[in-house]
Amino acid sequence: MNSFRPQRTSLALIFAIAFAFVACDSAGPSSSDTDVQVGFSTTSPSAQSSSLTTSTLGGGAADESLVLSGSNGTLQIDDMRLIVDEVELESEADSAEFESEKPSFLDLPLDTTEVASVVSGQVPPGLYNELEFEVEDAELDDGDDDDGIQALRDDIDAAGFNNWPNNASMVVVGEFTPEGDTARSFTTYFEAEIEVEVEMEDRSFEVGTDDPSRRLTIRLDPAQWFRTDGTVKDLSQNDYDQPSDVVEFEAEYEFESGISEIEFDD
Repeated sequence: MNSFRPQRTSLALIFAIAFAFVACDSAGPSSSDTDVQVGFSTTSPSAQSSSLTTSTLGGGAADESLVLSGSNGTLQIDDMRLIVDEVELESEADSAEFESEKPSFLDLPLDTTEVASVVSGQVPPGLYNELEFEVEDAELDDGDDDDGIQALRDDIDAAGFNNWPNNASMVVVGEFTPEGDTARSFTTYFEAEIEVEVEMEDRSFEVGTDDPSRRLTIRLDPAQWFRTDGTVKDLSQNDYDQPSDVVEFEAEYEFESGISEIEFDD
């Protein structure tokens, strides 16, 4: 099985986490808990050798592509999906916590203005100072009849990835063009295990008893995953044909206060 680890550059360039507070009108019963929606988006490419391109097909909506250039060629990413297995918020001394109940299939927007919501739940009042999320395969092959796993499989099939390997948790679709050669298309699956833990000791996320609903957005910079030392990954070499072609991908990040970029907006 092939494997690679992303280059560990400045962590602030890899993840930016923004907490947006938005009002929500509701005629339903109120409770002490607050509805929090968790979404994912991408941040603008951090290096000059990256760009976002927009193409319109058949007069329809515009499709964004992430284009990475290196000394060995150009990597164009047209589609990127991940299984978000868990999202968790923890308060100081574990006095309150929130954990997502089921895995979600994330269609990561390559347009930096879009946010894809993957989790929505009632969060108890408290002062939260730690955020964790995990990307992994959610044990699609364990034979369990759990409704969450079946719903995840249905979402994957509905997206057109009918041959999704049981041990995969991420797929990247696009083209790689070697320097001086022609483009090679690929659909590459990853056995990705990404664990992120963010400590927010200086700027905690407070949920009050009378707060409106809120939206939490996690911004990723996938350009950092596929470029190393001036070259880009040739994912066409890992185009999926059989289970042995799934690529191992591991990343673990821990953020202390002041390292990650955390914003609170009205």
